[in-house]
Amino acid sequence: MAAPMDEMTNRDHDTPGHGDTDMPESIAVGNFVDAERDILAELETALSEHISLVLEWNRRLLVRHDDAPSPRSQDTPAPSQTVPQYASPHTHDHAHDHDCNFGAWYALNRHNRLLDQPAIKSLAATHEQLHACARRLMDHSNRTGTVDAAEYDAMALRAESFFAQIRRLERAFRTARSDVDPLTGVYNRQTMLSDLEIERERSIRTHSSAAIALVDLDFFKAVNDTHGHQNGDLVLQSVAGILQSHVRPFDKVYRYGGEEFLICLPNADMRQTARVLERLRRVIEASPVTLSNGMSLPVTTSIGAAPILADRQIGQIIEKADRALYAAKESGRNRVRVWRSPDETDQDKKITPGTGNRAT
Repeated sequence: MAAPMDEMTNRDHDTPGHGDTDMPESIAVGNFVDAERDILAELETALSEHISLVLEWNRRLLVRHDDAPSPRSQDTPAPSQTVPQYASPHTHDHAHDHDCNFGAWYALNRHNRLLDQPAIKSLAATHEQLHACARRLMDHSNRTGTVDAAEYDAMALRAESFFAQIRRLERAFRTARSDVDPLTGVYNRQTMLSDLEIERERSIRTHSSAAIALVDLDFFKAVNDTHGHQNGDLVLQSVAGILQSHVRPFDKVYRYGGEEFLICLPNADMRQTARVLERLRRVIEASPVTLSNGMSLPVTTSIGAAPILADRQIGQIIEKADRALYAAKESGRNRVRVWRSPDETDQDKKITPGTGNRAT
């Protein structure tokens, strides 16, 4: 069983950056963390892009079309690439039928579940309003040679709102990513201890049962040694995905160590805990991982659990779960063991699914 580590990756990763492109890109579909990274990168790009757009729109309002163009910085996109000119109400450069790269990107990805939330939809609406204001403003200027002050103020307000919304979303996504293990997409140790303490206090206050479980991949070192760290990563990601999709909606999964995961199970006595964990064990056992060479690798886990009790601190509870996990390993692996509470009845001692084994 691996000891907890500060470095929460199976190996060092070189994550490709969000490269510049003229075509909108789809959000990553395989890994939750990769998808968040793509969204955050697009928000940063959209902010830079629309600062350039607003500057260009202001320049066009102040400079006659027959005047010499102002110098451009290296970072300011050329009009033919991303800046809609709105030269007339009928002729402006839409990137793939959209006024900018962000508009095209959102249209391509708007059904992604990470974008299907009120804050993102509000940003998209503000974005549409900003471009609508710019079109009307440029159309009026092209027809009359004057600037509509009311429309200009409306555009300025929409731009200010758009920039503020992007900043808020960037902060939100960065905060979410700081709580998540970058390899597996489950919560990391930095947020684990505070969450567990909150759950312990809630359990004591409401007199409800709760438990902590440790899940350890069997023979994981052999996977890395035989198949390489890249395939070891695939195994970790596969198990993490199963844990997240098969726990109850209010359970939380954390990356505890190299090949160890911790699960917090609120509102669960040890009977319920054992049933949930046995289901997880069986699903993992029945879900071999396809390696990079196409090989199908069977994976099993050993699991230990302990109840959250008022007279035990979180560290002590994790220690009990760890001892139960050790017992699962010693008794043959690929099984669930739960720590026996001192006040447990004889009937309770018979409830562990599958093997009936208990750590003592």
